[in-house]
Amino acid sequence: MKSKAVPRPTLTPAQAQLMRERLRGLSPTQAEMMRQVMRLQTAGDPLMAQQWLLQLAREVPDHPEVCLWQGARHVEARDWAAAVPHLQRVVQARPDDFTPRAMLGRALGGLGDAPGARASLERAAELASDAAQHLKLSIECDELGDYGLALRAVQAHLRLQPRSTLGLLQRSRVAKALGDSAQAAADARALIAAGQALARAWFSLVDLKTVALTAEERALLQRTAEDPAQPAADRHLLYFALGKALEDAGDHAAALAALQRANAAVRSTSPWDAESFARHVQGLAQAFPAAAPATGTQGGEVIFLVGLPRSGSTLVEQVLAAHPQVEGASELPYLHQVLQAESARRGRAFPAWVHAATPADWARLGQDYLRASAPWRQRRPIATDKLPDNWQFVGAIRQMLPGARIIDCRRDALETCWSCYKQLFAPGLANFSYDFDSLAQYWAACESEGDRWAAAAPDRFRIQHYEALVAQPEAQIRDLLAFCGLPFDAACLDFQAAERAIRTPSALQVRQPMKRASTPAAGYGALLDPLRAALAAAG
Repeated sequence: MKSKAVPRPTLTPAQAQLMRERLRGLSPTQAEMMRQVMRLQTAGDPLMAQQWLLQLAREVPDHPEVCLWQGARHVEARDWAAAVPHLQRVVQARPDDFTPRAMLGRALGGLGDAPGARASLERAAELASDAAQHLKLSIECDELGDYGLALRAVQAHLRLQPRSTLGLLQRSRVAKALGDSAQAAADARALIAAGQALARAWFSLVDLKTVALTAEERALLQRTAEDPAQPAADRHLLYFALGKALEDAGDHAAALAALQRANAAVRSTSPWDAESFARHVQGLAQAFPAAAPATGTQGGEVIFLVGLPRSGSTLVEQVLAAHPQVEGASELPYLHQVLQAESARRGRAFPAWVHAATPADWARLGQDYLRASAPWRQRRPIATDKLPDNWQFVGAIRQMLPGARIIDCRRDALETCWSCYKQLFAPGLANFSYDFDSLAQYWAACESEGDRWAAAAPDRFRIQHYEALVAQPEAQIRDLLAFCGLPFDAACLDFQAAERAIRTPSALQVRQPMKRASTPAAGYGALLDPLRAALAAAG
């Protein structure tokens, strides 16, 4: 097998000894092949590295180093089922090696094995010996939603490297999820004072949403955003932060201008295909007519919260999670994963294959979802799933899990869409949110789907208005719990006291007592007439 020449790195005596130990059991030729895999990967040629690795896997499939690299390849591809057996073999052979332990924890978590993932990650925490390993472990735990262990790991990292930029950003993020706004703000401000990772630090500080900037901080943020020396790739972060800060200060015209710049920057790299989306929504209505029967009790242990982002779903989940029978699981990926796997099996994209699915198929898919999400119901018998865009899969939910309750969370259209426009979402998750017309199109489709399911299945589908919940909390909470088949519990009225990690932009807001509905969009007056017009045209 030929490949481009790759320079051989110079190893210290200790590194050379470690390399010899890792390659023990390979023939000289195989050992050199393994070194070539490492060199090619380091040189940025993963495809050629994979070719050498596949050859080794054919010759010595059970060698720990080969299994480690095989496992790493599958983890990178998020193929958890393929990664786990490779990594388990490495852990058996090298029980005191941090890297395979951490990787195995990530893979087990991806498979939905929360106890196994936690056990592996806790062992990895015991084995971590340097700052880089502690930080890696914190990020892994963060991605799996284990914020307690993520915090302990990043604290260990910062004890070794107190001024670590990535460490302070990571601790700020984890502290926010755990409700510690003081720590989250302090870490962001420490980075700003040191001139480190300014765009991410300012964005992290302002995105807390409950921490006010001083006039001096706001002026410094504006100077930073307008500084031509700031990297172009990070400028949208600064303008999102500046827009929120200016809105809080009451300078609506300047806030709108900053947010328009921020959204235009994201839109240029994350386009929205309005025609494709319209076809998709039409396909959903055709595949799942509201009159289609859905009977049975499978899924009665799940409550789905759907709708637009920023529509109050986190508040509704926090109320439910205060109930002793309900676990707030936040945004779970399993429904998407189950439907994607079925699409791959059938060789057709969802919902093109729906007409060919039998009741037995739907029951099987529902069982797959319940199996994957089971770890979230170990402590309490019922769990929420609040991935907002599951509104597109209500028809599938009704067939897979006819016993599930579905709550369509809604807030005033202008306020919801404006709140989305101000929010930077994770890459690829909400490309509709960076333009008024696409926001309006998405909002109209979401509400139309919700209306038809509310009419067809009122015992399983409820529209929950944010404004009503805030105006009449006890009455609305009683109705909400009754819809979910839950007895009233006064703890739900004191929802902000519920102890749980929250992984959404509203993480700190919902830890506060319920207030009257906020209407920040109203302060813009005629400045938001283009958004009002887009909503009127779409609706």
